[in-house]
Amino acid sequence: MKVTVTGTMKGTSKAGREFYQVYATTPFTDYESQNNDCVGLKTVDVFTYLDCSQLRVGDEIDLVYEPGFQGRATLVKIVPVKLAADKAADKTAAKS
Repeated sequence: MKVTVTGTMKGTSKAGREFYQVYATTPFTDYESQNNDCVGLKTVDVFTYLDCSQLRVGDEIDLVYEPGFQGRATLVKIVPVKLAADKAADKTAAKS
């Protein structure tokens, strides 16, 4: 699922394990748009133990899921699609 990051939150569970909450937006699917009156974007809220410290507001990412415990979708990977403008500029400057 391709999404655009609008924010992240880092926390620690009661057991001391680091987690992230990723907030993002994504367009409505073709099916949703064709069968409903859709305006704007959908919001998504994703909980993960994957390291999201490199994510920045505006990054476009692909959330990769696989079937997990009891058939529930489990986030297994976050693939960068397009970096936010300010982050891309930082990478270019670092290469110089």
